[in-house]
Amino acid sequence: MGQQQGANVKLVCQSETTFGQVPGTSDPLYITFVSESIRQSRNLVSSKSIRQDRNPNMPVRGNLDVAGDLTFELAWAHGRILRHALGNYTAVSGSSMFTHTMSIGTSLPIGLTIEKQFADLATAQYFQYSGLKVNSLKMAFSPEGFIECTASFMGKKETVAASSAFTLPTDLGHQPWDGVSIVIQEGAGTPTTLAVCSKIDFSLENNLDGSSYVIDSTSQRHSIPAGTAKVSGNLTALFEDVVLYNKAVNYTESQIVITLTRGTGAGTTGNEKLTITIPELVYKPQAPVTPGPQGVVVDLPFEAYYDNASQATALQMVLLCNRSYF
Repeated sequence: MGQQQGANVKLVCQSETTFGQVPGTSDPLYITFVSESIRQSRNLVSSKSIRQDRNPNMPVRGNLDVAGDLTFELAWAHGRILRHALGNYTAVSGSSMFTHTMSIGTSLPIGLTIEKQFADLATAQYFQYSGLKVNSLKMAFSPEGFIECTASFMGKKETVAASSAFTLPTDLGHQPWDGVSIVIQEGAGTPTTLAVCSKIDFSLENNLDGSSYVIDSTSQRHSIPAGTAKVSGNLTALFEDVVLYNKAVNYTESQIVITLTRGTGAGTTGNEKLTITIPELVYKPQAPVTPGPQGVVVDLPFEAYYDNASQATALQMVLLCNRSYF
């Protein structure tokens, strides 16, 4: 065996019952991904002592930092990542399907362990990252191609093992949504289809506190508290009228609903649906400009909040699929 091939790397994830401890094998899932940068690093702290010559002293060890990104093409099988990004979670069974409702909670889930499996090596190695929490989640929607997502993690520790922590992970496959499956609705109250939307992106920031180090000889984070969430994004529309722009100028509350559908969207196998609702938002006034002879568009940055929406959250995701639990 030679160099590990990226195409053969497997990622397995499992929700934790104790923060920072690699969980048992109750429900491990494989994760499809485009790229990842999750790893542990440690600072070296340089000495300031003067030693009677210009040579430097040996540095000392700093704190351990576990962090990195997971980039993926959004599919229903990424429900566990979405759950850990938002916090509040319920699952209700239906007829051959389940409704998973996720929203911004008062706290995030206990933690997530992700294991990277490097099986091409002469002696397989398994890098386990525990105590992971989602610091931010970014989604980008366009008329063509995949829905590109990036989850940024912050965690507690890295463990390198000669065997996997998980037995027989479940492979949910990869059935991603694409630009053709997207419907964008906009407007307060009962939103209507926004036929002139050319792209939209948004991010959820959990504002994790990564500074909770204590004097315990581990150099690891003791906890990772979540801060106030922030939901913001940008909507780009063909400039055909000033309706959206006037909403921005007049500081008018609006709503965005993004619906992704496979098949009928009933939630049975092959008919999965994800509905993303940003119930309360305001646009930032930003007049359209003319960069050249092409068609003019209007870019409207927005920021979401929770005031009195029936969803009781600034961001809600409802996933219909044939799986009971994420």
